[in-house]
Amino acid sequence: MTVETRRPTAIVVGAGIAGLTAAWRLRQAGLRVRVLERGPAAGGRMRTVEHDGFRVELGASILGRNYTGMLGLIEELGLSQQFGPSSTLCGFGRGDTVHRLRTDSRADLLRTRLVGLRTKAAVFRALPNFLAHRRRLDWDTMDRNTYLDTLSATQYARRHLTREAIDHLCEPLFGGGIVLASPDRMAAADMLFYTAKLLVPHFNSPQGVGLLTRTLADRLPVELNSPVTSVRRDADGLSVTWRDGKEGGGGAGEEHTERADAVVVAVPAPQVPGILPDLSAPDRDYLSSVPYSRALIVSLGLERPPPERAFALFLARRTHPALVGVELHHNKIPGRVDDGRGLITLHPRQEFTDLWWDADDTTVTEQAVTAAGAVFPGLRETVLTSHVSRQDPALVVRPPGGYADLRAFNARRRAADPRLQLAGDYFGPSSTYGALRSGEQAAARLLSHLAPGRRGT
Repeated sequence: MTVETRRPTAIVVGAGIAGLTAAWRLRQAGLRVRVLERGPAAGGRMRTVEHDGFRVELGASILGRNYTGMLGLIEELGLSQQFGPSSTLCGFGRGDTVHRLRTDSRADLLRTRLVGLRTKAAVFRALPNFLAHRRRLDWDTMDRNTYLDTLSATQYARRHLTREAIDHLCEPLFGGGIVLASPDRMAAADMLFYTAKLLVPHFNSPQGVGLLTRTLADRLPVELNSPVTSVRRDADGLSVTWRDGKEGGGGAGEEHTERADAVVVAVPAPQVPGILPDLSAPDRDYLSSVPYSRALIVSLGLERPPPERAFALFLARRTHPALVGVELHHNKIPGRVDDGRGLITLHPRQEFTDLWWDADDTTVTEQAVTAAGAVFPGLRETVLTSHVSRQDPALVVRPPGGYADLRAFNARRRAADPRLQLAGDYFGPSSTYGALRSGEQAAARLLSHLAPGRRGT
């Protein structure tokens, strides 16, 4: 007589790219999986929405070809034909001039007039130092950085580069355009990591980057408007308590508690302690203190695109005190915007974000369009529609010393209950790919703990 093996159960808390990837890998391995998402839609900060005929990005939208695991997942899902090479032509605004260069072209970096010979010479002098640390500037080696973790991005630039480099490269590119925070607050390790990972070919989809998370969510049992209130451990497993959204949404419905053999909590770091009441004090303190930026993102659907070929503009503070960057989605990949129209996203500086965060969307849009008029004269007359997105938290702004804290946290997690795993963008430089990798690693650790013979039928 054959005895059927019970399939282990797993609950994943959070339907961003980390949680969805973890759930996908666990279900592939034969586990019964349930994904609980507190919001009204899956995708987290890697989400694309339809708005008045435009496909608007709510968060991340630049993907590098070095995201090899993401490319592999895209192929696995049968989506390869819906993604393709994306433009790498970006522009840097300095005064009234836009200096354009391709991020994957070293020759463009040498030829550009964005910075002078003195700054270029400083970059070449700093190159041996950069190469010496390059082996520790990868997804799985960042937490072993020591020297680069002792300096802020600004301190590193002052030591190895020039004031011109700080003003026209570091501040607009790393401090604002990528992390949405001042480089004074960011570890040099992350600045150099982003440098190494940005200067590569890119890829994208005409449907927007949210095509990946949307496809995963469509193929998984995701329950929306279902905020988890606690995950507790006992001798027999774990219990997860949440409220469903059947009575009006937002988790206002009935409370449920379900037992599981394994749980992945894939939410931003500061939200984890509220879900895990049994966390140790050091872990609680660490997760609560992981600093994130917040983003006030304004997207504009345009009757016609502005006369700019770059897929993104990075703007110097001296000439653009309100905006740090502009993405031009219609320039990224053919078919990204329909009918010859334009779609741009404005990324304000922190001061603008703090000033207008609580204002209504109409006021935010008005202020952002006014600021953008200095970049694209006549823009206002072409605006067909607008969309305002508030991301809080947005991206981890890891301070100097942050990787030492991460090493200590990871050491404690390795000794913790293997049935309960964490995933998210705070285990390395903050990015969609880092979050995806953390989801896959959390699933792998769970599967290693659950004997392969138990995966059932």
